Amino acid sequence: MKEIKVSTTDPDSGYMYREGKPEGFFYLDHRTVDSKFNIITDVYVTPGNVNDSEPYIDRLDYQIDKFGFKVKYVGLDAGYNSNVICKELEERYIQGAIGYRRSPHVKDKYTKNKFQYVKELDIYVCPDLRALNYKTTNRDGYREYACTKEHCQSCIYKGDCLSDKGKYKLITRHVWEEYKDKVNRFTRSDKGKLIYKRRKETVERSFADSKELHGLRYCRLRGLNKVREQCLLTATVQNMKKIATRLSDLFYGRHRSNILFYQLKLFVS
Repeated sequence: MKEIKVSTTDPDSGYMYREGKPEGFFYLDHRTVDSKFNIITDVYVTPGNVNDSEPYIDRLDYQIDKFGFKVKYVGLDAGYNSNVICKELEERYIQGAIGYRRSPHVKDKYTKNKFQYVKELDIYVCPDLRALNYKTTNRDGYREYACTKEHCQSCIYKGDCLSDKGKYKLITRHVWEEYKDKVNRFTRSDKGKLIYKRRKETVERSFADSKELHGLRYCRLRGLNKVREQCLLTATVQNMKKIATRLSDLFYGRHRSNILFYQLKLFVS
């Protein structure tokens, strides 16, 4: 049985528990911005117990269909580095630059990146140059690769590799993990590093401004619909400021106010 905490004052909110984050009932503002002018193109609010990656692909498709965006690259933090998202981006011919997150492991023990996957032989090779052969595929879509007990017990890296109770090394690889590997290789490239670096200058800056300058650090009302209104109004104000700044750089003279009004009217509608 899974126990789910429900707020007695705002049942629409979700209980969030994440390392390095405050614990309690929250809402999450999933926001997308463009890389050129930092205009907010989408705002989507969910309870705090919804994983960041869950609504991402649907929101990406929504923006592409609504605005006709020809998206070539996306920059995402490590919370979106999942096999499913990487596969969906590949099917849409979109290249992702996504932060890398180390997989769960025992402290001071070898992580998965110490083992080299050989696609042609469908095996993993350990630091002692022993093969971890395919064993089975579990119901969650992960292929299991295991070394023999004899090799692991006689290995010189046994103390750095196996847990105290482990008898042999077992590594899992998702059936779609090749898509994640491709994204990780691009993220480590020069262009990928440049795109990923832009995150802190665009969407992270947008969130910081909304919290520090527009009071979005706290919900002013209760209920998902009312919180969505607050987030949308905040994004609208931020976009108005961005558009006004850009237009002031392009146009001067008495016609400037008319152009600004026209652009804002189109955006709000």
